[in-house]
This record gives sequence, structure tokens and C-alpha cells, in this order.
Amino acid sequence: MFGFMLFLHLTGLFTWLGSLFAIVVMLLILKKQLGSQESNTLAKRVIHIFSMFAHPSAVIVLISGVVMIVQMEIGPNKPFWLDMMEKGGGTIILLALVLTGILGSKVKKRLSIGQNQNIRMSGYLTTLTTFMVLIVSVVLIVSTKI
Repeated sequence: MFGFMLFLHLTGLFTWLGSLFAIVVMLLILKKQLGSQESNTLAKRVIHIFSMFAHPSAVIVLISGVVMIVQMEIGPNKPFWLDMMEKGGGTIILLALVLTGILGSKVKKRLSIGQNQNIRMSGYLTTLTTFMVLIVSVVLIVSTKI
């Protein structure tokens, strides 16, 4: 059971991180063309489609991580890396789900009404990039078992 949970955890992590990366890259490419109906529709679809991968995979990472930690039965004297994975990783996942969901819907709303004007996406892109850096930081700490 632990091996299957580890598989789900890693697969969810790769899918989540890849989806966030795809949103950032594609929106940066589309940023200069925004303002036309076609470009705005494409940007909304990019956010919608990759969010459909990112949010469920983040939930899978959270659930599989909790199950694995419960199965380990370590107790209160956990090493730092495990504590960081449990508390830091869980907090990052929950914050990412809430913030990217809210900011993504705001950007999609702006794209719907923003014909022929400059559409601000810098806050959304910065948030996604920040979460990618935080995710990779937790992975680094856990993989080096600091």
C-alpha cells in the first residue's frame, strides 16, 4: 500500500508542477497578443484546462502524503525533512489551491471583458511561479533529508 501511495504522490506532484509550469509558459507566450477575442479565449482555455490537471493532482499529493505519514507511525520525534514535508508541504498545497483558484478565476473574468485593453496577469503569474519555487524547495529538502 505504501508503494502505491508513493506512486500516487510522485505522479500527482509531477502533474501539479507540470501544469503550473505549462500555465506560466503559455500565458507568457500569449501575453503580447492579449486583447483580441481569439487570444483572450485561448488564454482562458489554457488556464481552465491546466487548472483541471493542477487542482486534482494537488489534492492527490495532499491525500497520499497524509496516508503515507500515517502509515509510517513515527510519532512526535520526526526528522526535520519529514516535518517540513508534512507541515510545509501541506500548507503550500492548501494555499496554492485557494490562491490559484481565486486568482485564476479573476484573470479569466478579466479576459472575458477585456477586449482591446491591456490585461494584467502579473500577480497570477508571480503567484504560480512562487508556488513552483516553494514546491521544488520542499522536494529538495525531502530528497536530501536535511
